[in-house]
Amino acid sequence: MNVIEAIETRRSIRRFKPDPIERTVIEKLLEITTLAPSAKNEQPWRFVVVEGMAKEELLERVDGVLQNAIANNWPTGSLRGSLQAMRQAPVLILVFNSVSRSGLSERFEYAKFLVDTQSLGAAIQTMLLAAQSMGLGTLWICDVLYATQEICSCVDTNDELVAAVSIGLPAESPLPRPRKAWSEVTTFLD
Repeated sequence: MNVIEAIETRRSIRRFKPDPIERTVIEKLLEITTLAPSAKNEQPWRFVVVEGMAKEELLERVDGVLQNAIANNWPTGSLRGSLQAMRQAPVLILVFNSVSRSGLSERFEYAKFLVDTQSLGAAIQTMLLAAQSMGLGTLWICDVLYATQEICSCVDTNDELVAAVSIGLPAESPLPRPRKAWSEVTTFLD
């Protein structure tokens, strides 16, 4: 599968088969992911692969956050559905920003935040496309940010949680989502 095919056929998968994914496959996926571009080649990403009982423990903590939010009438976005997908997928990869912005002026701290965010987005997109070409389904999950403290505590890190990616064999084949035409979102200046 070429990269254009991967882009055109990639879908967000929310239902996964229970089949385990070989460690070598995940290692290859991470190797490819680290080839993503990053500003000044800083490579701010750090990945934590969570499987088995460790994944169950982590998801119990996230579920505790969800239940507390529901009890207090706080917004939870699509956390309930994301939890269901994370439980089904055999592999969960947590994505962290390992580069500190402390010590920078407010203006430069914000600029550094945006630069790191772009680099991390490129890494996650690289992961999604590589997984697609390997026959794996993925779901890029930002709802984990509701449980940042609990997740960071569970995996014992002070790095900044950015997202999670559920990975497994897809148990669904969603249709493409509606997209705006390129002409609606593009301006040419001569």
